[in-house]
Amino acid sequence: MKPSVQFSKRKDGVTIAYSTFGNGPPLVLPPPWVTSLSLVIEDPFMNQYIERLAQNMMVIFYDKHGCGQSDKNRTEFTLESELLDLETVVDHIGLEEFNLFGASMSGPLTIAYTARHPKRVSRLILYGTYANGETLAQKKVQSAIISLIKASWGLGSKALADVFIPGANSEELQSLAKFQRLSSSADMAAKLLELCYSVDVTNVLSSIKPPTLILHRDNDKAILIHHGRQLAAEIPDAHFKILGGDFHPPWYGESNEIIDEVLNFVGIVTPGKANGDIRDFPGEESEPAEQATIVFSDIVSSTDLVNSLGDADARDIFQQHDKIIRDQIKRYKGEELQNLGDGFMLSFESATSAIKCACAIQKEMAQNLPQIHIRIGINTGEVVKREGRRPFGQAVVLASRIVSECEGGQILISDISKQLAAGGKFNFSEKGKFKAKGFDEYIKIHEVVWKDE
Repeated sequence: MKPSVQFSKRKDGVTIAYSTFGNGPPLVLPPPWVTSLSLVIEDPFMNQYIERLAQNMMVIFYDKHGCGQSDKNRTEFTLESELLDLETVVDHIGLEEFNLFGASMSGPLTIAYTARHPKRVSRLILYGTYANGETLAQKKVQSAIISLIKASWGLGSKALADVFIPGANSEELQSLAKFQRLSSSADMAAKLLELCYSVDVTNVLSSIKPPTLILHRDNDKAILIHHGRQLAAEIPDAHFKILGGDFHPPWYGESNEIIDEVLNFVGIVTPGKANGDIRDFPGEESEPAEQATIVFSDIVSSTDLVNSLGDADARDIFQQHDKIIRDQIKRYKGEELQNLGDGFMLSFESATSAIKCACAIQKEMAQNLPQIHIRIGINTGEVVKREGRRPFGQAVVLASRIVSECEGGQILISDISKQLAAGGKFNFSEKGKFKAKGFDEYIKIHEVVWKDE
């Protein structure tokens, strides 16, 4: 999914960046808190979430004023300014009527827009959101979070990631924290959070006319479920659906359940069960599976690299990194499944080819880009493939778990990949077992010794 970023201009001259994904009935997704279109496109969780929606609808996503690729020079932090962003994008595209999806901190915005433009919103979907920001947390808690963001955006983003996706593995937590930091400056993030705490649309709830679906995860710690119940009680013609789970962003956890509810609500029926996301790939026995070796690569401390080098120099480094990896993929006849922004997801027909490619990548990186260190995780198993989609299955999940155990410069592989590559004259070092999230048994892993002695 590589849509182009386009630009619209507000009546006050502010430029708002937006992208459209897929075709079909329009679904507008205003951004919750801080976002960046370029990161949305590259993030594996958000990418697949929007991609699934875009299989059946035209999804519109934009960067709010102050974030991502929209103008940064924001001084007004009001709900009216947020409304102007949304009004500008839908008017620029020429949407006369559309479905509107307000998630988390964009919920009050979508409620206010629907109250103001009832005939333009076909159906309103609200997920994990609220009406009155003052009731989200005690004043001292609000102040503490905002102060932490201003004092240390790194610590603040990590603290919020822990709240948004509690119990997630380190890879997921780091990914979300990095996404937040790269989407916005610390000052902008703090001011936007202050805005979230200050908005109150309680007085317009009873005026919402379009059919409304309210979704809320029962153990959401960021925005508690009683906020969803309040919305359901006060919005006419509202249907309230409680979902399981404790992850706050809709693209984490059982995201397909959310997507299925949305599609059903807007009248789109899709056959069969939706395929899983990168966290959970619940393979279906009716679907054909084939063996593949899955490889995940990741640049260690990529955020620190960007901060130390600056955007331009870091971009040049990343481009060199991508070329090295793609050259080796071609050399060893692998398949690039997805560019993850600071790494890749790859597939090979054999474990031997995958390991050879991984060793070649590490050697090329050490020789040509010594300023960065990458980690590589490899696993072999059955994967399910669908046309136009990434392979999925437990084999893919385990490969993603293995790479999170790596240090910079390491290649770690599963025991089955080692066994399948036994005749490849590789040197291995046993690294013991680890408990991979989502797996009942401990997983035995090995390090590939790739450095020339």
